[in-house]
Amino acid sequence: MDFDNKKKEELMRIVMKEVNVAVEDGNSPFAAILIDKEGNIIAKGHNTAKSMCNPVLHAEINLITSACKMLNTRDLSDYCIISNAWSCSMCMSACIKAKIKNYIYGAPSESDMNPNVTIFDIKEKTTTELNIETGVLEEECKLQIENARKV
Repeated sequence: MDFDNKKKEELMRIVMKEVNVAVEDGNSPFAAILIDKEGNIIAKGHNTAKSMCNPVLHAEINLITSACKMLNTRDLSDYCIISNAWSCSMCMSACIKAKIKNYIYGAPSESDMNPNVTIFDIKEKTTTELNIETGVLEEECKLQIENARKV
């Protein structure tokens, strides 16, 4: 999916607003949106692992669950995920299972991620061709994550 930088930044700022929702609810500062080929937002998701007492309820998992239910499909190949940080290995695997091929990310994954398996490590191991763009509003996303972690 080919969007100009202005559109990508506009969409990332929407993700960053969703991050604030996660943080206000006491969750980790991560969120994502699902967009179509025209850049329309189909669904939003944020981390709810702490507030829902469920360690797997990361932003992408919540997003995929709601989008698949809303669209009545398991195939999200026509869509793109935009997230404020690189997906963890669990979420990236879930995205691949949902057939998502297009990704736009802000900040890189944290160095203490466990398991420390990056989106690029997973890309090397999958048979699906993945289009991954990183660094959209990277510094702003990193700062938002750092500030939320200090609270």
